[in-house]
Amino acid sequence: MALTIPCNTARVVGVDEFIDYVHSSVDLRDQDSIAAAAPMFRGLANDRELVVRQINRQVKTQFKSQAVASAQVIYLGEGREFYLRANVWPSNADIASGRVYQDQFSYHQGHDHNYNFMTVGYHGPGYVTEIYEYDHDQLEGFVGEPVDLRFLERTHFTQGMVMLYRASKDVHIQYPPDDLSITLNFMISTPEVRVRDQYFFDLASKTLLDYPSELDGTRRVSLLQMAGQVGDGDTRQLLDDLARSHPCRRTRLGAYEALAKMNPAESAGIWESARRDREPLVARTAAGKLAALSA
Repeated sequence: MALTIPCNTARVVGVDEFIDYVHSSVDLRDQDSIAAAAPMFRGLANDRELVVRQINRQVKTQFKSQAVASAQVIYLGEGREFYLRANVWPSNADIASGRVYQDQFSYHQGHDHNYNFMTVGYHGPGYVTEIYEYDHDQLEGFVGEPVDLRFLERTHFTQGMVMLYRASKDVHIQYPPDDLSITLNFMISTPEVRVRDQYFFDLASKTLLDYPSELDGTRRVSLLQMAGQVGDGDTRQLLDDLARSHPCRRTRLGAYEALAKMNPAESAGIWESARRDREPLVARTAAGKLAALSA
């Protein structure tokens, strides 16, 4: 299950010090090694001026330009294949007032993450979260697909509490806190994350609900859909290469769909190639397309 890691410490750790520590002491592909960084990460949260310094810096910089960052995420620093951020969690009252939109914060929406990350409560009363787990390797990736979701715990994520969420294993749902709260996140961004699926779940029916719109795979599919509408001969070759060799199954499927859109007369051959894909998501979709063409 998602790990709650006791690590009371009075030590104050700076951002640069934490980044250097991760570079020298943490294997970002090993969950135990990431978990061992909890005391240092807790020390980062002991800097009670950390977030306000960054807010002041962003206000000073951004109000001199046209670009304004998200009010939910405050970037704190980055290293090789990881970064640090603060997440702002508005309260029920903030949402009811219309000052913020609930959809920005994934409240009341079960979801996993395609990366390992550690989080610590930094400010405010904190949110309540329910945590489940599932077997990512058993999921084919169809919207509406049944998922064996196993409930693990309901916990109040309070200030100073440290948790490690396991990539593509832990599913959680968050509820708005009683007052504005802030968490710090140690986000792992190794290359394999970009081709691993991430999901929204319907916890009541235990089914796969959707894919996050900001996911790299979703953005790739959107671009491929546009390519299928307006592409040329060069686009066709690029799509063919992606369909045959891209490591992300949704990207391969998107490339096949774009190819079929560009070349309706060759759809049967395109979907016949897709039917031989190693992933059921692609192969079964292709079989359905071929059946529809035959009908």
